[in-house]
Amino acid sequence: MTETVEKPLIVRHPSDLQRLLLALLIGVGGFFLATYLNTINEAITVEVINGVGTFPGPVIIGVLIAVDVLTVFLPLGIGVALVWKRRWRTLGLVAIAGVAAQILTFLVQNEVVSRFTAGDLPFTPPEWVCAEGSELLTWECVPAATGSAALMYAAGFAATFAVLYPTLNSRWRRFGWGLIVVLVVVRMLESQAPPTGEFLAVALGFIVGTAVLLIFGTPDRKPNNVQISESLSRSGWELSTLKRAAVDARGSSPYFATAADGTDLFVKVLTPEERAADNMFRVTRMFRLKGVGDERPFSSLKRTVEHEAVASLKAASDGVTTPQLEAVAEIAPASMVMAYRMIDGSSLDGVDEDQITDEVLTGIWEQVKILRVRRTAHRDLRLANVFLADDGTPWIIDFGFAELAATDGQLKTDVAELTMSTALKVGPERAVANAISVLGPDAVADAASRIQPLALSGATREGLKKHKGLDEQVREQIEAQTGREPEPVEDIERVKGKTVLMVVGFALAIYFLIPQLAQTDFGAVLDADWRWAPVILVASFLTYVGAAWNIMGSVPQRIPLITSVVAQFAGTFINRITPVKIGGMATNVRYLQKNGVDTSVAVAGIGVSSVGTFIVHMSLLVMSVVFIGRNAGDFIELPSGNAVLIGLVVVFTLASLAWFLPVGRRLLTTKVWPVLKRSGQGIAQVATSPKNAVMLFGGAFLMIMGYITALWFSLEAFGGGLSFVGIALVFLAGQALGQAAPTPGGIGATEAAMIAAMTALGLDAAIAVPTVFLYRIATFWLPIFPGFLSLRKLESDGML
Repeated sequence: MTETVEKPLIVRHPSDLQRLLLALLIGVGGFFLATYLNTINEAITVEVINGVGTFPGPVIIGVLIAVDVLTVFLPLGIGVALVWKRRWRTLGLVAIAGVAAQILTFLVQNEVVSRFTAGDLPFTPPEWVCAEGSELLTWECVPAATGSAALMYAAGFAATFAVLYPTLNSRWRRFGWGLIVVLVVVRMLESQAPPTGEFLAVALGFIVGTAVLLIFGTPDRKPNNVQISESLSRSGWELSTLKRAAVDARGSSPYFATAADGTDLFVKVLTPEERAADNMFRVTRMFRLKGVGDERPFSSLKRTVEHEAVASLKAASDGVTTPQLEAVAEIAPASMVMAYRMIDGSSLDGVDEDQITDEVLTGIWEQVKILRVRRTAHRDLRLANVFLADDGTPWIIDFGFAELAATDGQLKTDVAELTMSTALKVGPERAVANAISVLGPDAVADAASRIQPLALSGATREGLKKHKGLDEQVREQIEAQTGREPEPVEDIERVKGKTVLMVVGFALAIYFLIPQLAQTDFGAVLDADWRWAPVILVASFLTYVGAAWNIMGSVPQRIPLITSVVAQFAGTFINRITPVKIGGMATNVRYLQKNGVDTSVAVAGIGVSSVGTFIVHMSLLVMSVVFIGRNAGDFIELPSGNAVLIGLVVVFTLASLAWFLPVGRRLLTTKVWPVLKRSGQGIAQVATSPKNAVMLFGGAFLMIMGYITALWFSLEAFGGGLSFVGIALVFLAGQALGQAAPTPGGIGATEAAMIAAMTALGLDAAIAVPTVFLYRIATFWLPIFPGFLSLRKLESDGML
């Protein structure tokens, strides 16, 4: 056999992504277990210690000493083994992941978990527990361990384990998981306290380790040509040649092969990577879609391959023209290979349109009719899976997603998929006409409900992007040629993306709001002079008018004022559920696009708007500091030289890392730099247009002054006490600090900064606190409902 030796590629594997997602879920559970579920932690700890206490003390202490010794020498052993095998890349990834995981765990432990302390445990210490004050682990007793060193070690070991996981066999994987469990239990015994942070530390370590694999990539783990050939040889097929095939074979790695007897074969190799991708694909569709007939993932890769083999043999026995299955074999340790008889020809996505005659289309639909009669759904009838032989005979290939005993919905989806995919080649009229000529008008009309992007394959959806409105044209042809009004498009989307975003956003908002509400003296807020309420609300409304003018001045096209104000309310609602104003910016980009602004111009316009607002904000801040004088230094402190130096080092390191990594360099050159360049060009264009400049900077000024005025009137509602300039400084400084917080609208950080600024300027805290909360009610919380209505209005009018 002729083998092509290729250098292993550095790729990102679906199994690593799958492990990362699972680790994130475990991390969320670990976070709640380490913070809000202390009662469960305490109960687990008491049961474990009481259970272990039944063993003799020397046995327990001996095990603990052995584990501690193992944890000291294990990292050294791993490093020596990697050096011995010259796996320098893996050694580097282990070092990066281990250090990053320990730093992250230290920060989370000290900034989050340490705030949730557990009480004394209700148990009687066993005799092997040292008296208070012991510091060394001896053969007589176990001291009470303290500190975060054990947590950091657990995180580092989990990160190392995650990096090595893909290269370990099942025995070493079981050993790794077992050792992690032992480390958690040992930590529990030595500290005589709930392992509050262990679960979270292990999850964080595994998250960091798998993230490192995805960022830097690892060598391709697919079987090589020799392994594939040996596997097929054991099934009776000696190969003389084997080479990768540059064809669309979703869910597998395709090869062209020639057997020793001259038979041409099409070989499919399926690995755990394809299984991981299929699992994530099916789970995603299960949560997102309904009524599309998806089944649960198979229990193993072998069962997946066996199912495809059965479906293919069943179709062939029913009379479907499909390649003959010649072999199914296993490739150690966990891959599978399938070999089909080769067909001389090309798939429909690779042939010219004039080759797809009505006779060819009729032949394809006749194959589909056989499948329908036998209740077999192919479920992937895209152009790549319909083969046109050199003699003009159509073949149906790849039954990897097929279902036997198919439901009516699955059969309808087959008709919809093939109708749409052929329409991309021959147009909607011929595609529908040939389907009707074989299946009849009723079957095609019933399938019209599935002619929608979500029900189609990814390849067909990509084709629809290049043929806008083709799905509607196909539905119109179905109505015209069948004489029946097509079935309404089914609502198969179980969960919409924006719904998830809204739910998560509201959950985050509530999470950050509850502590704030707990500290709020609502009685003090209710003591306000409510005669100021109308002017506070008017000032709040003017901020939206100013924001609308600001956006209108950022693009050369003429944008209507009223709908722009409505769009700012809608953007405000989105900002309440997304951090750092990301949602509002995206809303404005979409709004500008719907008003005829080119996408690149709209994106640049939002950048110009932000730059203009920043210039006005900083100008007013400097002016306020000058007017206030020395008192401004009481709450505006410049960072220390060390802090600046550390910040510069971090920025330089991240920038260097981004530049030297291919993915980072590609992101900078293709995404970041074009946006910066367009923003610079947009600012230059605005500067040459007096009208745009006035709207851009004037709108930003009106927006900021509206907020300042609302805060000023809120203070007046409680009797006043600061000058207007002082309030301006409070807002400008507090807003700048609040924007740095990764919370929706800067919840928490903004209020704290404003209250601190007011008290630093001499205002009593009893007045400052209710003033800030009254201001935030008027400018942050009350606009949520009109913002939601504005969003629905723009969506119904097709403006978003």
